[in-house]
Amino acid sequence: MEKLFKQLSDAQASLFVLFHKTWIYHWNVTGPDFQQLHTLFGDQYVTMFEELDRLTEHLRYLNMKPVSTLTRITEVSSIEQAANSAQGINAKGMVKDLMTSNQTFISLLTDAHNSADRLESLGTTNVLEDLMETHGKFVWMLRSMSETARATSAVEDIAPVQESVIIEEPVTEDIVVESTTEE
Repeated sequence: MEKLFKQLSDAQASLFVLFHKTWIYHWNVTGPDFQQLHTLFGDQYVTMFEELDRLTEHLRYLNMKPVSTLTRITEVSSIEQAANSAQGINAKGMVKDLMTSNQTFISLLTDAHNSADRLESLGTTNVLEDLMETHGKFVWMLRSMSETARATSAVEDIAPVQESVIIEEPVTEDIVVESTTEE
């Protein structure tokens, strides 16, 4: 049980750092995809705030004391903090960093889930499965944004191509509806 407690404590600290990093990136993202990324990061950090509360309350349910100081949280976390106000990192770098950080978090959750499963701690496996599903979706969304950014930059490298215009001819056939009423 002690191993599981350490894994859950580490996951809680890592989730806090991931939440904070996502929030920092939400404030500092710039560029042509600003609105989309600002909204995506905002939705994610709001979800993480709720998850953090759920996970920490589950720790209390297990009679564990959650990590409480920022110093200790950053020492225990497997996820690196955002750089000084995210200075020097562009939107593409933020997306990549958050994708990697979410994958790291899923790995922590998977290890804790395996321990909880061996101990038949069903409530804990349930909480961890919910978190894994949510962060799996975050990875998918961030990966999709990363692919969009790659596609956009690849298109920008190609010489402009004149757009073709397709004009559809109007349909001139009369439509006949037969009556099916009997006299």
